[in-house]
Amino acid sequence: MKLWNSFSMIKKELVATAASGMAVTVGNFDGVHRGHQKILARVKEISRANCWLAVVVTFREHTAKILKGEAPGLLLSVEERCAHFAALGIDGTLLLDFTPELAAMEPVPFLDCLLALGLRALVVGHDFRFGAGGSGDPGLLLTYLQKQACSGEVLPPVMVGGKIVSSSQIRTYLQQGQLEAANEMLGRPFSLSGMVGRGRGLGKVLGFPTANLSYPAGRLLPKYGAYFVRVIMNGEVYYGLANVGCKPTFDHCNPLVEVYIDQFSRQIYGEFLTVEFLHFLREERKFTSPEALKAQLLRDKKKGAELRQRILSQKSGE
Repeated sequence: MKLWNSFSMIKKELVATAASGMAVTVGNFDGVHRGHQKILARVKEISRANCWLAVVVTFREHTAKILKGEAPGLLLSVEERCAHFAALGIDGTLLLDFTPELAAMEPVPFLDCLLALGLRALVVGHDFRFGAGGSGDPGLLLTYLQKQACSGEVLPPVMVGGKIVSSSQIRTYLQQGQLEAANEMLGRPFSLSGMVGRGRGLGKVLGFPTANLSYPAGRLLPKYGAYFVRVIMNGEVYYGLANVGCKPTFDHCNPLVEVYIDQFSRQIYGEFLTVEFLHFLREERKFTSPEALKAQLLRDKKKGAELRQRILSQKSGE
């Protein structure tokens, strides 16, 4: 997948390659959830039918950082978003810095910029807003495209469990510990990826050595507590437990993501892990002693083993 960082960069390359046109979508796409996936699939479908490029226009920073002064906890890093776009068959991503100047651009000039790149079709979601003050709505968008002899589509929302799939709803579910509901909206397990750093070694003392995950800044953490997880490392799949929180038993203040990989003993400092959260086991709490914590960890491990066996049994039956 191609990656462009400015209008001038993409225009220069498209002119050089004599690209015939683009099917485009625009948005934050935080989470690349099932609603986003529907939009991206439609963009890809249109592009393939017309021999055009399938292009996503998105932003390095969440637009709320400029528009509201603070961005929400992100479901995906920029790199993870782009990886999902590529996996879903998108040909290129225009990754823009969402500056105050871009935020102040009126809807029509923004669309003119896309038209100058070779826009032929634009697909957006039902709640799409753009331009200064959110003044651009689907009605304006469709009217503009019709005048320019381009096609436009506004897709209806995707519903799961009677609720509209949205990044904000997924964040709410994760922060409430409703992991299965969040994963259903995502269309895959919520995950965190990063390098393994060194911790204080307290888990090893308890017989549960953990990998401390250095997750990207700004990433949303799910509700503090213990989780059953799947770990992907160097193409290999493992299962285990993760603890998200501040380790109140040991009076630790900064939130951590610690991963215990079952039936695994190799040193993995500096390795890159992806941790997929499959089941919320319990809330974080302060134990009366390290021994009481260890007893709970043994119960968590037993529950994790049961869940792992259930997953493997389901796979063998497919």
